[in-house]
Amino acid sequence: MKIRGVLIDLDGVMYNNVDIIPGAVETIKWLRDQDIPFLFVTNTTRMNTAAIARHMNGLGIRSVPDEIISPPGAAAAYMKQHQFTSYHLLAHQELNIAFKDLQETDNSPNVVIVGDLGDILTFDRIDFAFRLLMAGADLLALHKDRFWQTEQGLRMDTGAMVTALEYASGKTATVVGKPERPFFDMAIKTLGLPSNQVVMIGDSIETDIGGAQRAGIEGILVRTGNYQFLSESESDVIPDHVIDSIADLPVLFS
Repeated sequence: MKIRGVLIDLDGVMYNNVDIIPGAVETIKWLRDQDIPFLFVTNTTRMNTAAIARHMNGLGIRSVPDEIISPPGAAAAYMKQHQFTSYHLLAHQELNIAFKDLQETDNSPNVVIVGDLGDILTFDRIDFAFRLLMAGADLLALHKDRFWQTEQGLRMDTGAMVTALEYASGKTATVVGKPERPFFDMAIKTLGLPSNQVVMIGDSIETDIGGAQRAGIEGILVRTGNYQFLSESESDVIPDHVIDSIADLPVLFS
């Protein structure tokens, strides 16, 4: 295979929380040595890109924020495109840095932005967001993933909260993270390559592989992370390639 650019998921592909996937560091070094441009594309909404980069460096994966594409940046771009100027953030406050040119408000915002709040999520917070939606705000989901792996095992992810708000308000969320095409288009544009010269490496057959393929990108599924909980047989998506882990990438493209 001949590749010119690579998109790489983080959770489940590079690491599981604080446990690095064996061979991940070596594969990133190989990509750098081969002068193959790459980006990390993640649906993580507990941290901004600077915090994600610090976490990765702490695990021994050399990275900088400019190498990371995450949903808050896509949400800010969406808001500017649609001339929305104000928002209510139902997510960790450190994500506000992505919306520095926009106004955070609890008074008639244009949109309610939903991400992962983890243990600080309360009924009052989600009920307040519901009331803002009923008063006219649009619903903007950073992603709609069902669950993710933690040190304590699987935990519900943002998708459950988004679905609850959709059901209660009668509104349909606009999703800006994976697997939506604009998210992948933004990553492709950042790489500066045509889609048919880019591959996506992920552990979720629907979110990573299906989303990439709909954007014209080949998808490489790894048998780590969420792979063990989401059977290939339960999806209509057929990966272009399947490898045991990201450690096998250099062999696949040799």
